[in-house]
Amino acid sequence: MTNLGGPPVPAPPGRMPMGPGAPDGPPSPAMKTRMCNKYNTAEGCKWGSKCHFAHGERELGKPMQMDNSMGVPPMGPGPNGHFMPPPMPVPDMVPPSTFGASATAKISVDASLAGAIIGKGGTNTKHISRVTGAKLAIRDNEADPNLKNIELEGTFDQIKHASAMVTELIVRISGKAPPQSKNNPGRGSHAGGPGSNFKTKLCENFSKGSCTFGDRCHFAHGESELRKPAAA
Repeated sequence: MTNLGGPPVPAPPGRMPMGPGAPDGPPSPAMKTRMCNKYNTAEGCKWGSKCHFAHGERELGKPMQMDNSMGVPPMGPGPNGHFMPPPMPVPDMVPPSTFGASATAKISVDASLAGAIIGKGGTNTKHISRVTGAKLAIRDNEADPNLKNIELEGTFDQIKHASAMVTELIVRISGKAPPQSKNNPGRGSHAGGPGSNFKTKLCENFSKGSCTFGDRCHFAHGESELRKPAAA
């Protein structure tokens, strides 16, 4: 294209047509086909990345970003100029549970009470374990042979419950046990009236930790309790 009487005038470079930027709200075409007339102004485009018009030639022909109502951060340009997808939301981290933490406890009692605490055939210890869920065992006290250790294992609540039951059992056993007297003869049996064989033999169950009579037992719980048989 030339002008008469003057040098040729080059044709203007091709540009995409400018379109209105819809100041009151973004339009809703499927693609960004027009340039936003608010983007390069002093006030700027109030719609930002949600604007349905192109903010620069690189956005022409790009699909529009839909409004996000789920709280996911909007897409933004990456370091290389390309738009990056929004990051996936991270689920809340739940701290590990502390329930069920195992613990142990020991209760030292007089060795003469061990059999009564265990009960006949282990009825008492089995009952405590069944009710509380704690494991219960009676073992020798390494520091004092006259004592026994009641060892409890379980959660803190289980041990607390089992300890209370053991303490109650000890109080009940101690209250029923009569004072020991060497001058009080007894029959040669575990539970009976007076007799000539009181404490003249060692209690076999006591050495196994299974005597259920404690101080009421008419057999000797150790050499110190042995008495000589009465003369015929």
